[in-house]
Amino acid sequence: MEDNKDKETEEALYSSLHDEGEHHHHHHHSQSQSHSKTRVYYDAKGRMHERHVIEIHRHHHHHSRKGTWKKVLLVIGVVILALCAVTVVAWRVMDTMGARTLHSSATSAAPDLSQAKTSEDAKDETASTEATVQPENWQAGWVRYNGKVYEYNSDIMTFLIMGIDKEGTVSAGSSGVDGGQADGQFLLVLNPDTKKMQVIAINRNTMTDVDVYDEDGNFVGTYNLQICLAHGYGDGMQQSCERAEKSVSNLFYDLPINGYISLNMGGVANLVDAVGGVTVPRIKYENEKLVYGDDQTLSGAQAYSYIRSRGEDYDSASYRLEKQKEFLKAFITSVKAKVVKDPTVAISLLNVAGKYIVTDVDTNEITYLAGQIGSYSFDPTIYALKGKTTPAEDGTTGHEEFVYDEDELYDLMMNIFYKEVEQ
Repeated sequence: MEDNKDKETEEALYSSLHDEGEHHHHHHHSQSQSHSKTRVYYDAKGRMHERHVIEIHRHHHHHSRKGTWKKVLLVIGVVILALCAVTVVAWRVMDTMGARTLHSSATSAAPDLSQAKTSEDAKDETASTEATVQPENWQAGWVRYNGKVYEYNSDIMTFLIMGIDKEGTVSAGSSGVDGGQADGQFLLVLNPDTKKMQVIAINRNTMTDVDVYDEDGNFVGTYNLQICLAHGYGDGMQQSCERAEKSVSNLFYDLPINGYISLNMGGVANLVDAVGGVTVPRIKYENEKLVYGDDQTLSGAQAYSYIRSRGEDYDSASYRLEKQKEFLKAFITSVKAKVVKDPTVAISLLNVAGKYIVTDVDTNEITYLAGQIGSYSFDPTIYALKGKTTPAEDGTTGHEEFVYDEDELYDLMMNIFYKEVEQ
């Protein structure tokens, strides 16, 4: 009877050892190796026994954290490359669309120089030389100038930049005459043939045809007035800009204009601070002459004061225009350098002063221009209409009038906007 109990005890001990091995096997995924080993144990009566037991050695495998991170980094890299590709494609699409719309957005096909009141000598030369050209060879829009034949360069892009005499952000005016005067007006000209960027300054008091409206927005008539007033006859938004653009285009014999950007003067400080300041000369107006001093670097607030102040001296508008020319020259140079490094700067600058700006140049067109500007050289000579400032004709209003020289304007048009015809 005791032998049977001993045998049961022995089997139970062996069984528990075997169960422990099975339990271990089910809880670990592994590769294993096995070998036999002799074990000694004692029964209930203290007798020693030996038994051969198969031991299983398992080799556990752990997932590599290093491998996991490599996979994560790979996925991140693929995502970044995909985003870059999308950005490049989007930029190219915007660039292409901008180029297409800009070249089709001009106000007219070409200037009409037949409107020019040139000198009698020039008229006689044109009449005599055109008569010698065979009619079948002569093309509409061709112009004979200094013995050569020229045509308008339709690839040129021209933009009207205006500084409006308002400090606050842009908003629609309460009446039809609340647009604000355009105290600063410049034509920015991009010539893809010469790869030059040129600027023409327009005196605010330049006398030209201006459409006049009443407070209710009703058209009154077209009068010979200071060109700065054209923007005032409107709502201060797109309507005012379009009317100002029309007057400038008319002044330059229906010159095609591809777009406009107007800036309330209050936004100048934001733009200047965004480019890190501008360096301009100190200018004084003494004895009816401009005197240039040392250069000075201006912050946004200082630049705002620099281009706004003009004093009460005679022909102070010309004095202020000279300062505005120097400011614009410095600002364009600074912006160009930044845009060459990062074309998105152009859009960022518009966002900085966005609340002060009205423009019909859209994001696609800005993208295209930003990509082009690096290949253009900026002509530091800012051109201006030549003429003479006189008091108002009636002698009572006190408003100065700038009467431009027709021959000088004609020469300017030929030198900047026209190219010689190859025959």
